[in-house]
Amino acid sequence: MPSSLPRGNADAPVRPEIASSWQRVRESGLAPQALVDPDDAAPVDPGSRLRRAADPVLAELAGALEGSPFTLVLADHEARLVDLRFGTAAARPVFERLGVVLGRTFTEAETGTNSIATAFETRRPISVRGAEHYLESFRDFACHGLPIVDPATRRAAGVLDITCLEEDSSPLLGPYLLRGVRDIETRLLGDTRRAHRVLLDAFDAAAAAEAGALVALGPDLVLTNDAAADVLQPADHAALQTLAGELVRATESTWRCVVDLQSGGPVGLEATRVDGGVLMRLSPAWRRAPVPRGRLAAAPAEWQAWPPEELERYRTQGTSVLVRGESGTGRRTVARAIAGPARTGAGRAEPDREEQPGPATVEIDGPTADRDTIATLPAAATTIVVTDADMLADPVAVALERLARERRLVLTVSECALTGRVAALAARCPVHLDLPTLRARRDRIPGVAAGLLHRRSGGALRFTPGALRALAALDWPGNLAELTAVVEHVVERRQVGDVTEADLPTGHRERRAPLSGALPQAECDAVVDALRTCSGNKVHAAKMLGISRTTLYRYIRQFRIDA
Repeated sequence: MPSSLPRGNADAPVRPEIASSWQRVRESGLAPQALVDPDDAAPVDPGSRLRRAADPVLAELAGALEGSPFTLVLADHEARLVDLRFGTAAARPVFERLGVVLGRTFTEAETGTNSIATAFETRRPISVRGAEHYLESFRDFACHGLPIVDPATRRAAGVLDITCLEEDSSPLLGPYLLRGVRDIETRLLGDTRRAHRVLLDAFDAAAAAEAGALVALGPDLVLTNDAAADVLQPADHAALQTLAGELVRATESTWRCVVDLQSGGPVGLEATRVDGGVLMRLSPAWRRAPVPRGRLAAAPAEWQAWPPEELERYRTQGTSVLVRGESGTGRRTVARAIAGPARTGAGRAEPDREEQPGPATVEIDGPTADRDTIATLPAAATTIVVTDADMLADPVAVALERLARERRLVLTVSECALTGRVAALAARCPVHLDLPTLRARRDRIPGVAAGLLHRRSGGALRFTPGALRALAALDWPGNLAELTAVVEHVVERRQVGDVTEADLPTGHRERRAPLSGALPQAECDAVVDALRTCSGNKVHAAKMLGISRTTLYRYIRQFRIDA
């Protein structure tokens, strides 16, 4: 047995679930001597569905445990501690010194093997006793944790835990805790039904007051009136539910924005948060003609990384442009739209299959270009497109910089910082275009995915709203290229009919909560970029970001980043 794993005696070998947890924690880089920082905590919403459902149950359980050495801990669907009930007042400062405080996230990467983090990770009940804890600071204790499942959605809602000193542990703690979990799950279901009633009442009141298109979205509930049903397609439902998820987590109670419908054209949208979900009104002045039911609407345009009219202006004016973006955001497509039809440059690049080669534009591949490539460029080529220019060798960048005095350059680069001669070459481009990522416009993902599937399958396949919602909730590090690959995977395995979430490839089925607002998305992007730059090394990534490793782990879990 590896020396870094917990050791049992001859009568009590290490359980497989404990050994597996230790292995996961070791891979995260957490040291057994690490301490849980009590200051690294986030605010807790006292009015959340889980807190509302659990409060009377915990009050009853805590009443029975008053004066005992036991402590009840409730964690939410993000492994964040949202309620603590101590059997004695003296227990509170002890647990606070250990980092067991409200708002602290308890994941394995941050707190090691324990009944909250490991139950959250495995979605299974678990007891962790004494030396089975990964962190040395927890090894005087025993704890038992049970996952809480939301009966309405069948998704993880949290973890209920009971903790005590190891000598006070009892095999009866598990069954005792199970009754509390079942009571919380029952109350969650009742809260969902109450939320449905509140949302239905708000929907009925709005329908009686106006004749426009109305949509109500709540936990496992969708309501539409006839006016909305006539114009909304499955991709529209998925896009609206993505926006509703953002509004539920936002500070504002009302949003007004413009969205593009699958049935064609933009609509004005007013979304209002109610206790049971979100009520949406589609502006009648912007509504389009109804789409006959049972028929697919015309597929929307491909993802447009930049307004076509602006790209046409740069092409007409002959402006040198630097196109920057993540992999799969359409850098090459945008560069070609600016440059016009291209032909190969000294045999180094492949022409776009959809365009005819022309004498005025030549395209070369940055990683493979050398001095001979530049020396053999035709004199008639007035525009030079360089893909992946950030990977140019310095001598090639110098040669291109000389040509930039008399010819136009269109460069594509990744989001890494440009240095040396490549930075000097990029400075020759007065216009810099930063292309958006798919995750920055999640509301457009359902329409783009539906359009891609419509074209690839000739209209024989369509995504269900559930599948589109799952796609909209993913991070898409490969952006449009990754989404296209997923669509092609589906088309290869299905011929006709509805494409459900189960038909998506492994790794693209797990729904994640989309980020609300530009600031959280920027934080997530910064963490992802740092991890990529540091090749996944969390210690170096934390130093680059100027944060503690504990805070980095919290971001990784909060944003569901595959580290």
